Amino acid sequence: MSAQRNDDLLGMNSRITRRDFFNGALAASGAALIAGCGGAESETPWAPSGSPWTGFGGVGDYAWSNGNTQRVVDDAHGIRDRLYVDPTTQPVDEEFDLVIVGGGFSGMTAAYEFSKRAPDGRTCLLLDNHPVVGGEAKQNEFDVDGQRLIAPQGSNGAIVPLPGYVRGSFGEGTYDIFTDYYQEFGLPTQYELEPLGGGAEKYALTDYHFAPMAPAWEKAYATGYHFPGKGWVDNPTTDGFSKTPWAASAQKDLNDFVADRRDVLTDVPNPEAWLDTLTYYELLDKLGYGNEVRQYIDPGIAVGNYGVSGSGISAYAAHRLRLPGTTIKDKVISSPDIGLVSFPGGNTAFMRIMLNRMIPGAIRTKKKGSLASVGGTINSARLDQQGNKIRIRTSCTAFDIRHSGDPATADHAIISYVRNGEVRRARAKTVVMAVGGWVNRNIVADMPDSHREAYSDFHHGPVMVANVALRNWRFFDKLGYTNTRWFDALGWQTSIRRNVVMDNGRTFTPDSPTVLTFYIPFLHPELPGPQQGAAGRAQLFTTSYSDFERQLREQLTAGFAAAGFDAKRDIAGIVLNRWGHAYVAPQPGFYFGRNGAPPPSEVIRKPHGRIVFAHSELLGEMSMAHAMHEAYRAAGQIMDML
Repeated sequence: MSAQRNDDLLGMNSRITRRDFFNGALAASGAALIAGCGGAESETPWAPSGSPWTGFGGVGDYAWSNGNTQRVVDDAHGIRDRLYVDPTTQPVDEEFDLVIVGGGFSGMTAAYEFSKRAPDGRTCLLLDNHPVVGGEAKQNEFDVDGQRLIAPQGSNGAIVPLPGYVRGSFGEGTYDIFTDYYQEFGLPTQYELEPLGGGAEKYALTDYHFAPMAPAWEKAYATGYHFPGKGWVDNPTTDGFSKTPWAASAQKDLNDFVADRRDVLTDVPNPEAWLDTLTYYELLDKLGYGNEVRQYIDPGIAVGNYGVSGSGISAYAAHRLRLPGTTIKDKVISSPDIGLVSFPGGNTAFMRIMLNRMIPGAIRTKKKGSLASVGGTINSARLDQQGNKIRIRTSCTAFDIRHSGDPATADHAIISYVRNGEVRRARAKTVVMAVGGWVNRNIVADMPDSHREAYSDFHHGPVMVANVALRNWRFFDKLGYTNTRWFDALGWQTSIRRNVVMDNGRTFTPDSPTVLTFYIPFLHPELPGPQQGAAGRAQLFTTSYSDFERQLREQLTAGFAAAGFDAKRDIAGIVLNRWGHAYVAPQPGFYFGRNGAPPPSEVIRKPHGRIVFAHSELLGEMSMAHAMHEAYRAAGQIMDML
């Protein structure tokens, strides 16, 4: 069969959802967002970006901002490649009390705290290099035959403090700031889920993306494993993997692993510190597990929070994910007073609530109540308005931050950034660097050696979140699965998801449109830990949208064609969200330090003159709650300087 014929059968030439975009689904915010990006691109099949690398962006507020777009990557690599002019030749054109670099949860939390703590008359500018603020807390939107579908671009899943929740009872206090905000925002402790019908009611459908990925939770769902040349195997964890093509010895290893039967920690003094002296692979060696266990758990490690394989992370990091073999007696992390919620667009919901609270009117909505900001459209003109206490400026790449003299005595710093090709400079009494170390060590020009050395211990792994909009999921139902795992395929896992009800209570059936969300790692366990992230990023950045799209269409066709799936007919659209530094990859010694030295995060938390560093990576896991925790600390440090 010719390549062209195969592409036609896969639907590679279909542009149905793309046509929907030009038929008006961009909605009222479109013109403002286009203006914010510096002008519309050509109307190619990859609407609206026009980039064959960025690809289709969906519809709505986030159509211009799906992950690291080509424009964002090019601008960032301009820092790495020293492409920007000497900023000292440019005049300073604005002054602020605080400038925040980075618009994820760290930056937004620092801005939110400033909005509450700083006296009237104080000013803050937040610079974000993306077209839409939010970091990984953004969503993709699809219009499928007139029905709006929403899925997360990255950040997803949050705890719900239930009645009786005691502050500090979960995560050793690292969730306290988030739970404080949760209660401050007046958010519910219970959420209604879509009603089920048409046969969907016979399944246990997840409302939380990550639950079916965990070996301990997988048994709760109708699960199929897909193997090349063999096809589907039903619910392997329920029968000791006996029907899988793995050898008997590997089946026993996997069965023991999922049940967490093997232990080497019982007689280890100070097991937490000991776990931080070796990699998770080295722990698996001590437990007697073979390569199949590594291959089985590596994708979950990567997308669960670290971006690399088990050979690239501390065994203590695996303990924080509650992975088998790391359970410490009498130290089981649990709390009966928390729940979980995963909104249709992931943690975008919390980002939008925070945005509208500190800049009233930032979200256009006619609804009332604590969740009103989750819907509506972003009023981008309101974000950077003269007179705002908080001003948010998007599509701005900061490339040089330095003090105006000796950092120990300087009373301000200068922030140089580029927007639409124009270099601008702002003077600030204080600065919060709310971006990761991979950026900070390149743009903080007068960073001290102590911080540079500490940042050399921060490594990061990539992930791609692919959202595939489907017109129905009958083929899942025909096979009897709602959760699938794949081996030797691009997307290693995906599930049919039951959403929190936001706008209406449509009955969810196998005939309903839905979005499959693939959290996709790029693994290189054969390399030393610090090199794995770079190798994965090379894959992520050198592959075109069309090549990834083809792989996903081929994967779904291989698994579901026999059950009636037709890629050309059933796929309504695919959006890719590439995150080159999605996760920090904490190697041994990251948490407790090495050779008597403090952990690198302790060094980075110390202010550098007027500059404070705040990012969730400092806690060894990049997440919303951890970002809020670090930013709250940073807000206190900068308020002491004002």
